[in-house]
Amino acid sequence: MKERRQKNALLARHAAAAVARPDLVVSPAGQVVRAEIAGQAVFFTLTNPRDVIQKEHLAGRFYEPEELEIIRAHCPQAAVFVDIGANIGNHALFALKMLGVRKVIPFEPNPVALAVLRSNLGLNGELGRCDLAHLGLGLSDRAQGGLAMEVDKPNKNLGGGRLVEGGELRVIRGDDALAPEAVDFIKIDVEGMEMQVLRGLSQTITRCRPVIFIEVDEANRAEFLAWVAVSGYAIADTFRRYPVNENFLIKPASAGRPA
Repeated sequence: MKERRQKNALLARHAAAAVARPDLVVSPAGQVVRAEIAGQAVFFTLTNPRDVIQKEHLAGRFYEPEELEIIRAHCPQAAVFVDIGANIGNHALFALKMLGVRKVIPFEPNPVALAVLRSNLGLNGELGRCDLAHLGLGLSDRAQGGLAMEVDKPNKNLGGGRLVEGGELRVIRGDDALAPEAVDFIKIDVEGMEMQVLRGLSQTITRCRPVIFIEVDEANRAEFLAWVAVSGYAIADTFRRYPVNENFLIKPASAGRPA
């Protein structure tokens, strides 16, 4: 009860602060934020104002703007955009609303995030441009069940979860899910499982040669850079937000950044 009162009080403070901003509207219940971004109305579902992503949505903006601008600069027009580790849909919604992608295919195993993701897509009228067939599944280099989502700080960072043994969640190979798709862009943010995900996408990457935006943990950095070299890709851009990982934008080598 105390936590609910604190949450409601926090929402009320933000709602009051929004009164002077015509480009930002917070619903009385604090459940939906309407923002005006680049001349477009964008709706965000709000369930936890302390969450690192929802805190930005509450302020009427997308999370990780620097990363999103890198994606904007390199995402092909009318792309088929695969969002691996979609969380509550921040990047997927940006791609749909701001980049005009043709289709988004999100993968997200966290059941708590799924409800918010679906709501965000629905509120913005974007369900028709999304293939939601694989929601509830994670990706890896082999199919496996019996997994659970472990989140270190669920009240502050819902996206900081890792799959561990002991539950009912499943992972599959990306190649099995994406076999019929002509993929143009892949975003990967999977909290340390990026190399397993890349291995499970080997056929798709060879077949489609998509642009890839990927968060890489420091522990996987050397292995990732070796993978880039042998896979015929080149680093086109990077951005580091946190000390423990770095974001890489990679393209087929002929389109990459000169050394």
